[in-house]
Amino acid sequence: MQEETGQLDRPRRGRPRDATIDTRVLSAAVDELAEHGVGGFSVNRVAARAGVAKRGIYVRWPARDDLVLHALGTLAAGLVPPRTGSLRTDLLHLAPYVDAVFTEPRLSILARCMAELRRFPAMYAAFRRESVDRCAAAIEDALHDAVSRGEARADLDTDLATSAFLGALLARHAFGARQAIDDPTFHSRLVEFCVAAVQPVTVTRSSTVG
Repeated sequence: MQEETGQLDRPRRGRPRDATIDTRVLSAAVDELAEHGVGGFSVNRVAARAGVAKRGIYVRWPARDDLVLHALGTLAAGLVPPRTGSLRTDLLHLAPYVDAVFTEPRLSILARCMAELRRFPAMYAAFRRESVDRCAAAIEDALHDAVSRGEARADLDTDLATSAFLGALLARHAFGARQAIDDPTFHSRLVEFCVAAVQPVTVTRSSTVG
């Protein structure tokens, strides 16, 4: 009986699972997408970049497209409406996260996905959903909350306001602003501009002297 118990209690042999592999592979996959797009995406190169065996990748992602979609899903991970109770604070919180979505390598992935739209429509839709659309949803939710609290006017076109906020950040990346992209001063200026633009209009009646 003691011998059997000893066999049952004996620790299992083999190397423990490396908890960093998923992160390394997904990071390498994002870099691969930025450089080669969906059409030129190579699992072999991803394995080399990540320093892992290709079979280890296929254990986690059995198909190439599974890995591509999972990598796209990391681009705006964690971007959710903060709901601080203030539009100004919400937008100040979101601005650097949205900025990060439009930095490299994500901007290169966006350009490649747009170029490959006809060949890989499902991949392009996934990229839009996991990057631009997620950013837009978080900002639009913040604007809707502001309307509900009376911070923003009731007739606010939240879709247009969201596009304006995103466009201001994206333009700095696309056209190479001289100042640092993640400049908190610019974020503050942009947020103050947007908050002022969406505030309820106060109507002042002028008295007429008879």
